[in-house]
Amino acid sequence: MPRFEQPPNQLNILLMGSDQRLNDGGFRTDALLLVTINFDLNTVNLTSFPRDLYVYLPGRTMDRINTAQFKGGFNLTAKTFEHNFGVRPDHYALIKFDGFMNLINTLGGINVQVAHQLTDQRDGYGNYTVNPGLVHMDGETALWYARARYTTSDFDRIKRHQEVLQAIFFRLLNFDLIKKIPELFEQFQYTIQTDMSLEDLLELIPVSSIFAEGDRINHYVIGRQHVTSWLTYSGAQVLLPNREAIQAIMKDALNIP
Repeated sequence: MPRFEQPPNQLNILLMGSDQRLNDGGFRTDALLLVTINFDLNTVNLTSFPRDLYVYLPGRTMDRINTAQFKGGFNLTAKTFEHNFGVRPDHYALIKFDGFMNLINTLGGINVQVAHQLTDQRDGYGNYTVNPGLVHMDGETALWYARARYTTSDFDRIKRHQEVLQAIFFRLLNFDLIKKIPELFEQFQYTIQTDMSLEDLLELIPVSSIFAEGDRINHYVIGRQHVTSWLTYSGAQVLLPNREAIQAIMKDALNIP
């Protein structure tokens, strides 16, 4: 896909959730969410990408998008997004399971606006249910909610990723974020991998006003209508991107007329 000419004063940050566990050498980024901040429009656009998108990893081969970070770090991931979606993320943040739970617990939990009832298997609970509405979640519950996969599809799951992320943003606002950014940066610099410095984060403080007004947050998802299911020659189930459909949604997400 040709690289889009984006509006000025716009920043793209790729957030990734890794499934890597302790003493596990390999990992996949099963959560991929592009945050597009436009400082002139005062908007934040959240765009989610399914983990099974079958895309070209530049200089390598065709593969699932969730393998790019492990195979070549952020350089390969950024090239993959530029080649397949027309946008090269400016920055990234990668968090593992334990760091995700630790962050939410440090914030005292989050209040997630649950769109649809979810009943799914949860370790230690059997079938566990959350109902629609505002639900307070600790780190373990939020991780289960974001990852639950037995009764819903990956397309449902990536929508839940956005619900959880927005809840984290709102909680940070109520956590006296501006004063505590240096403290949080110090605390989580070893559990959240990022190329952003403390100065980079401080420059995002004006964005907090956008999250205080939820109507300035726009949600986009690469969904069923943007892909075609396909079986690779090795027998793997993947999703082939529909170029025209994805190009249209990317233009909206990147604020391109």
